Amino acid sequence: MSNYSHRGYEHRTGGYSRRRHKSSGFKHKNTGKNILKALGVLLCAAAAMALIIIFIKYLKPFIESFGDKTENAAATIDTASCDTGDMPDGAYDIVDSKVFVSQGSGYLMFKGLANTAMNYSGVMNSIATSVEEETQIYNIVIPTNTEFGLKPGQRKDSNSQKDNLNLIEYGLMDKVSFVDIYSTLDMHKNEYIYYRTDEALTSLGAYYAYLEYMNYTQTDDTPSRRIYSLDELAKKKGNIRRFEGDLLKRTIDAAIQPHGNQELFDNADTIDFYKLPVNYNSYVVDMKTGDYKEKDLFTIENVKEDPLSVFPARNTPLMVIYDLETSSKEKLLIVKDSYAEPMIGYLIPGCGEVHVADAQLYTGNLSEYVIKHGITKVLIVNSINNANNALYCQKLKDIFDSSI
Repeated sequence: MSNYSHRGYEHRTGGYSRRRHKSSGFKHKNTGKNILKALGVLLCAAAAMALIIIFIKYLKPFIESFGDKTENAAATIDTASCDTGDMPDGAYDIVDSKVFVSQGSGYLMFKGLANTAMNYSGVMNSIATSVEEETQIYNIVIPTNTEFGLKPGQRKDSNSQKDNLNLIEYGLMDKVSFVDIYSTLDMHKNEYIYYRTDEALTSLGAYYAYLEYMNYTQTDDTPSRRIYSLDELAKKKGNIRRFEGDLLKRTIDAAIQPHGNQELFDNADTIDFYKLPVNYNSYVVDMKTGDYKEKDLFTIENVKEDPLSVFPARNTPLMVIYDLETSSKEKLLIVKDSYAEPMIGYLIPGCGEVHVADAQLYTGNLSEYVIKHGITKVLIVNSINNANNALYCQKLKDIFDSSI
């Protein structure tokens, strides 16, 4: 049987069998292969790095610009009246001048604490003890849309308004009746109950808050108040278009974005208002002289400067309204901030007298005012932000302090 060696293989008749060659030539060949492999790895790494650089420099800006176009298109949706429950957290979110902008609406994070909530309860209790025992005290604290318009993941930097309201209610004495509107607003959160460019309630949101108050206060022992349905109100409806609220104004930069945040600017609001079919007399009271000056409740004379002035008692220290069609002896004093103004018109029909005092503008003594005018109910309405603001609370306490 013959045999011979060839390139590392040993040949025998009938086939080949591989064996390791011990010559120096084989070792050199193996080393060469290792070098080629190493070079291949380096070339692959270099190619991958080049692709990453190309992506960052050229493709990523293109993709992001496409995303911006998608965002602007989505921003035109009227999300204040549609359900965004299936949208992912953080979709189209930006922070512009501390205003959180998402889906065409603006939001501010709520920073109220347990101690500020309890301070407000203390002020309410102080007010209750400063008026006559038989005077009923009611309190409504209006939450902001941050609680209802954003998912928990989007408002992780905002303290719970629900918890804050619970603490306020817990700290109130029995004489103060807390009218909880949180659940009602939550039930209607997919409707247009808040403005997109402002934290305030719309007329629709105020209507739902008013219904909750009426349900809470109406008993068999009290005369029935006329409650108008939305269908009835629609017959007396007016509107002001392109309302640009405070949240949009906060994002204005004369040099960079003179119209404010573009997404909010593209989603300016509409103010709906209702001139209620009731025969009334209304007066503004001069705080210095005590004189009464007649003034129409629903006026549009200043809407160009301040669209929200269409609501009663806007920027007015004291206003008095008489329903001329009712025999009711109820005398209601509303102590409010600007967030309560859309509610006022609903509270007039069927109430003998409605007195409206602005907590930040009124300069008299409301404890004495309650006694002097025989007020039977006091309704204090303000936003949750003011309820957790120490300066506002001190002002509220001062105007009821009989020692001043």
